[in-house]
Amino acid sequence: MAYPDLGPDRLLSHRGMLRILQEAAAIASDDRGYGMKDVPRTGVFWILSGWRLELLERLPWRSPVTVVTWPRSLEGFTSDRDFLACCGQTLVARATSHWLLVSTATGRAARITDAVRAAYELDSRTLFDTPIPSNGKSPADAPVTFSTTAGRRDIDTNRHVNNICYLDYALEALPEEVYRSLPPTVEISFRRQILPGTPIRCLYSPTEDGRCQVEIQSGEEKLTRHAFVWFY
Repeated sequence: MAYPDLGPDRLLSHRGMLRILQEAAAIASDDRGYGMKDVPRTGVFWILSGWRLELLERLPWRSPVTVVTWPRSLEGFTSDRDFLACCGQTLVARATSHWLLVSTATGRAARITDAVRAAYELDSRTLFDTPIPSNGKSPADAPVTFSTTAGRRDIDTNRHVNNICYLDYALEALPEEVYRSLPPTVEISFRRQILPGTPIRCLYSPTEDGRCQVEIQSGEEKLTRHAFVWFY
């Protein structure tokens, strides 16, 4: 765990844990021959379409964190990958993620071939009873509580806003009382990539089942829904 992974209270933050898990997923695919360095050879790369993180322990700086990750499915165009993070014998977090395989030639979804499937070893262990939601809906009167323009600081190697920045935007949109006492679970459903220079706005609303929801959108006449983020 690094210093930037801490929150203002000097303990491991949701953002920090997601950064650690993102790194673990990248290394896991790199070890299997489908990482960033392999894109010129394979012609495909993975992009994230959904996260669910349950942060169980908020550790202090320099605590050792070990992450175990495995792909649970490889079907059609997508893969599910799960994670367990521990500090010694203590379970720190559990998480699941949904990924889309994309072709560099077309920029569109690429079907998972036998070669891709053979590179990974599947594990059927399931950590959660329900899948990550694929969509959401904001009330018509949901207020805009944060707006910004995607800048160079937010862009990753895929030339769009990195997935962790979506969480940053959502955190800015939360009421102060929610932000100061974040619940353990955060879910993110990515709907559309955000490109550099895109003006975005975040709409905050509580849901009927008690979640705190942030929708990230852009556009005026033509509305684009980029993501939904839930805290519960």
